[in-house]
Amino acid sequence: MDHLNNEESSSLDGFYTQHKPFSIFGALLVRKSISHQIIFCFTSVLLITKAFCRLYMIFDPTISRVTTADYSFVKYEKTLKQLNSLLVGLVILHFMFNRQLYIRYLNVYYSIAKNNFGLFSTEFVVKWTKFNQLFLTLALIVQLIITLDNYYVHYFNEFGFSLNMIVYSIVVYTAKCIEILAIQFIIECCFYSQSTFLPLIDSLDTLAQSNNRPSQSDINRITKSIRLYYSETIRSIRYMDRYLTYAILVFYSYFIGHCIFLFGTLFYSNQSTYIFFMSVFEFCIKSLYLFLVTYHLIRVNQLSVQMFDKVYDLSYSLNADLSRRSINEINLFLLRIGRNDVGFTLAGLCLVSPSFVSSVATISLTIGLALPNFIK
Repeated sequence: MDHLNNEESSSLDGFYTQHKPFSIFGALLVRKSISHQIIFCFTSVLLITKAFCRLYMIFDPTISRVTTADYSFVKYEKTLKQLNSLLVGLVILHFMFNRQLYIRYLNVYYSIAKNNFGLFSTEFVVKWTKFNQLFLTLALIVQLIITLDNYYVHYFNEFGFSLNMIVYSIVVYTAKCIEILAIQFIIECCFYSQSTFLPLIDSLDTLAQSNNRPSQSDINRITKSIRLYYSETIRSIRYMDRYLTYAILVFYSYFIGHCIFLFGTLFYSNQSTYIFFMSVFEFCIKSLYLFLVTYHLIRVNQLSVQMFDKVYDLSYSLNADLSRRSINEINLFLLRIGRNDVGFTLAGLCLVSPSFVSSVATISLTIGLALPNFIK
């Protein structure tokens, strides 16, 4: 008996090891301690302080180094960057003070993943965790290149190396790294939410396959289980949507705005060829971040729509073979499930879906093309 208990304990330990958050923010939130709270406070204060200092330097004419020819354009772009740092600092405080919401999400997620559905979720989570770690490594390297280039061109090349400038460059790079870690955390939360749909979809496929169809009693049991775990999945996603509400809003506000500015600079006449190519490079990097996060946010909604389609197909394709009780179970599930009511939202106002992305992309492209004309 002790041997079986030890095996069960070892199995659960392995499960939690594979499913524990690997992002920096996720790991800090799971392990609540004074030191971790200090880290959250330090990163938040660093971003907020850096933002206020840079905003002062931008708007003080005796300090600002922006030339008159492109003052408005560069001023708006730099202001947007510092407002993003300020808001990300506040979002990190939101993560810390609302930690319990994140823990509730993980508790619901673990209850779903470890109950006969763990295999599909585990494979998916392990795969995307490796991708997320690769993304973090490459993003930090690219950000280092961008930071070194910006400060060499604008400061070091003109004034030379000094201790103050080196320290300031380190602070700026650290702040950018924190912002990248926040993106990594958002992506991790998204693919954890996606993973809970996969075993449910597989179970629906099993019910739909005529060659591998369970008995009537098994159909009732499986349908009830799917309906139960679907409700739990929706509950967990709503927890996560509330937790990431401000993070998603800040992310889109900054990256869409910054991509618009970068796109506008491509048509700006007062710039060198080197600055043009660096603007193209940075535009591609920011667009990639925007694509990755948007893909994972949309994927949650798409999996929910896929669930709806499969349940709808099941409701009429198997009527000849199913008992009235089984049909009622499936119809109840069909009434519960919704096509466009599951997923992450932008400030709780609109669902992040393919139609949302196409609308935002059209508006952003229009503004980007017109930007050089109305910012003088």
